[in-house]
Parts: sequence; C-alpha cells; structure tokens
Amino acid sequence: MRFLSPTSFALFGSLALVLMPHGTRAQTPSMVSSPTLVLTHAVGSEAVTLAGDAQPNARLEVVLYVRFSQDLPTVLLSRRLVSADAAGHYTVTMSTASAFFRDAIVTAIVRVVPTGASTQASSLVTAPNLPAPPDDTPASVR
Repeated sequence: MRFLSPTSFALFGSLALVLMPHGTRAQTPSMVSSPTLVLTHAVGSEAVTLAGDAQPNARLEVVLYVRFSQDLPTVLLSRRLVSADAAGHYTVTMSTASAFFRDAIVTAIVRVVPTGASTQASSLVTAPNLPAPPDDTPASVR
C-alpha cells in the first residue's frame, strides 16, 4: 500500500474537517440570526414605528407595503436604509399617510443588507388618534 494514495488524502482531509475547532469555521448565512421587529402605530399621526434588534452596526433595509383588498395589487409605500446602533437596536418611524384607508393591511419587512436575513410584521390601518370625548355623540343628540 502506498502511503500517499488518493484514498489516504481523502481520509486525512475528512479527519481534518472533523477535528477542526468550531471557532475557525467560516460563518455561513444560515448561522446568521434574523432581526427582530415590533410594529406599532404612532399615536397622533398616520405613521408606524418599527423597533427591534439586529446585529450591532448592521445595515438594514426597511420596506413598507400595503394591501387594500384582495382585488387590488399590493402597493409599495416606502423603502429606507437604516443602521442598528452599537448595541444592535434600531427604531424608525415611517409614514402611512399615502395609504390611509381604514382596515388596509400594512406589512413591514426588515432585511439585513449583506446577509439577506429578514423578518416581517403586519398591522391594520386605524384612526390616527385614540377615541376622544368630542368623537362621542352627545346624549342630547342621540
């Protein structure tokens, strides 16, 4: 048997991969965690606030879509690039005024730019303000 046969090279290569410390392996996109996302309405305005966590100093693409009904196509509302801070937090407020139609569905997608890891959340478009006493019908009018 020859010591440097093709079979021995394959055997030594396989052993080297198995015995290699985990820290020296390259990070693959599947190992990158997805960003988190919390979508809330900005009270008093026709806007939504997106907040969450991502990798520290990551560049993020934030995209807003709106769906008015099953019969109409989904519409791109807005697209913006933001960055997470050194702790990995991000917050951005984006207007939904151009799509103000009660009960329309707003979907926000946050994607990490170099890796493509993403997350999304949806919400219904509601009135910009909470119900207030002037919105109630007075008893004398009822």
